[in-house]
Amino acid sequence: MTVPSPATAMTATTPDPTEVAVVRRPVSDARRGVVGYELLVGGDGRRAHDTAALLLDAFGDIGIEQLSGVHPAWIAVSPEFLAEVGTPPLRPDRAVLQLPASPADDALLGVLQQLTRTGYTLAIDDYVNPAGLGELLSLCSIVKVGVAGRSDAELRAIMTAPNAYGALLTATGVESHDDFERCQALGFTYFQGSFFAKPRTVRHRGVATAGVGSLRALSEIGAGDVSFEDLERIIASDVGLSLKLLRYVNSAFFALPRNVGSVREALQMLGVRTVKRWATVMAMSSIPDVPSELIGLALHRARMCETLGDDGSAATREAYFTVGLFSVADALLGQPMEDVLEDLPFDDAIRAALLRHEGPMGELLDALVAYERGEFPELPSRHAAEGKSIAGAYREALEWADSARRVAG
Repeated sequence: MTVPSPATAMTATTPDPTEVAVVRRPVSDARRGVVGYELLVGGDGRRAHDTAALLLDAFGDIGIEQLSGVHPAWIAVSPEFLAEVGTPPLRPDRAVLQLPASPADDALLGVLQQLTRTGYTLAIDDYVNPAGLGELLSLCSIVKVGVAGRSDAELRAIMTAPNAYGALLTATGVESHDDFERCQALGFTYFQGSFFAKPRTVRHRGVATAGVGSLRALSEIGAGDVSFEDLERIIASDVGLSLKLLRYVNSAFFALPRNVGSVREALQMLGVRTVKRWATVMAMSSIPDVPSELIGLALHRARMCETLGDDGSAATREAYFTVGLFSVADALLGQPMEDVLEDLPFDDAIRAALLRHEGPMGELLDALVAYERGEFPELPSRHAAEGKSIAGAYREALEWADSARRVAG
């Protein structure tokens, strides 16, 4: 874009993007498909609704689009930011501007009216009651409501005014599938929270037939140093897995010099370790009714764990990658992690990391999950090294995982 960013006037110096802690949180529809990502920034920006200014300073409009992938970025903006900037240097179709739930003066209303005429989507964040917000409600097409700790009756009362204005309601703090179903029944359109990464409650042990096949493939492929011949046999015996794997290795993600026509050829060109890794990802993505976002989260955590846990050893990198990848196995298979691991031949260190977040791998996984929640912890000391940071690894892994997921899906 050719429009210069007025946000640069808001800080004395442009921050180094590698030092800015940012996390994205998916916003889903009723089918658990992602419709956007809310971008949160660590530090004062989260508390002061200055997220837009900080992000634009650090990354510019192109960088924000990379953070949110193919979906719009939901960004918190302060009235002060809009008063200074007017129209943000972001394409209207690539952003949802979130405003605090407080009365707007005439000057701000003028800016908001111009933004809506230009095509921007406006949202009210942390909405509770309509007192003094009538004019704001008339301009904002999305209203976000926190559902944690509120009864159905309380939520219906909160929803009354936004419904009257025709706003789309977004439930925030949706932490379980029961919460998700409750909010659906109440009439919310969008949903935000960690529910998609939690296992659904099942009435009996076991998973669907296709899930059992995938689990069996994962179990064999994940069993230690599997040989060239054994890995070829395991993958070739599952036609669906073979086809997905070949489609994947022939994609632009790998950019191989020629097409690969068989599992054996893939093993010869890429090696046992690489094929084993991606066969596992393909098997996971074959499990029925799994949201694409969950596969993306598995890939993102795997890449972050591998990057931050790397000590130069291929075996160590693979172990950390495995911990990140399987950290969502309970949600993938709809079972408690303890039950899932009964069928997977992992060593004690990986089991401890996945079950209790213990040991070096578990400690790192725990920090990364906290980072995803927007807590922005420091990198555990045993993993700290020059040039390493959770913030940097997070953004690099986002781009990598988004690319990998587009093919894996």
